[in-house]
Amino acid sequence: MKPRKTAYLAHRWLGLIVCVQLLAWSLGGFIFSVLSIESVRGELDMAASLFKPLSGEALLALPEPVRGSVERLAGDEAVGAVNLKNRGLGAYWEVQSVEGGLMARLDPETGAAKGIITPEEAVLIADRDFGPEAEVASVTLIEMDPPMEYRGGPLPAYRVDFEHPKNPHIYMNAMNGEVRARRNTRWRVFDFFWMLHTMDYSGRDDFNHPLLIASSVVAIVTAGSGLTLWGWRAATRVGRRRGSRRGRSSRG
Repeated sequence: MKPRKTAYLAHRWLGLIVCVQLLAWSLGGFIFSVLSIESVRGELDMAASLFKPLSGEALLALPEPVRGSVERLAGDEAVGAVNLKNRGLGAYWEVQSVEGGLMARLDPETGAAKGIITPEEAVLIADRDFGPEAEVASVTLIEMDPPMEYRGGPLPAYRVDFEHPKNPHIYMNAMNGEVRARRNTRWRVFDFFWMLHTMDYSGRDDFNHPLLIASSVVAIVTAGSGLTLWGWRAATRVGRRRGSRRGRSSRG
């Protein structure tokens, strides 16, 4: 067999394999773009409240100073949970609403409500969270308009930047010091290509928009038509070969 014909056949069969995978990717992309991630996760069927209102018996189990603060908070909004936490700043009580939102952070002894953590405390938490040895470059309190890499995170938040080749940023909830996001150069590169993949050039996380759905349909039609033409051409060649053989045998 001639090298050119061999290369052509190899190209055709590789094209078939790639086209089948492209069709699978395109079908998957279409399904992802049509089905909302909330419905897939079952979040649309969730109850409105994560917790039941805290019972009187549960309140009695709390230390007396803390109990008084929780009861005062419950007068404004239903309390769903009270948990003793230590996020690197010592123990304190976290009070959550029935929807799961943070209502207050209470002193473990006096029950007094604590404000947002200080920049110094934010540095302690970030330094504890980030493993490699690195100096802190800056600490920023974000109260509105968060950067794209912290989209959807709760505010107010602290961003702690480190002097490190990976250019890490540690984001934490300023109300309780909970680390909510860790970002670095690789994450930003990944996020850029994620944006190209989802074709959501503003929010970057929306799979369910007309541009992506239309592009998926075009890709499915392209891959499907390519497979159809490949099969049509292959069937035509097989038919011609059979006809040619029959002609030779009839002449013989």
